[in-house]
Amino acid sequence: MLSSRRHNTAKKSFEELTFEEQNHAMNRNALQFRRQLTAHVRKAKAEGRCTKELLKGRLRLLDQIFGHYAQELAAPAMSASDRRA
Repeated sequence: MLSSRRHNTAKKSFEELTFEEQNHAMNRNALQFRRQLTAHVRKAKAEGRCTKELLKGRLRLLDQIFGHYAQELAAPAMSASDRRA
């Protein structure tokens, strides 16, 4: 069973982290994803698999994730002072 905790020694779930802590955690995850993808592509090449299809699949996954926020991405950016008003 997967836990919502980061590690057994962690005291906070992701939701309980501050904005800055969440940002750092997401950056670490993105860097880990990059390393994993690099290794996965290398393994695919070594096994004679189609890396183009592999990468298309990963792009579809990321598109689904970011597609959820498409409206926010298309909307004009608001400054912090606009949000407080």
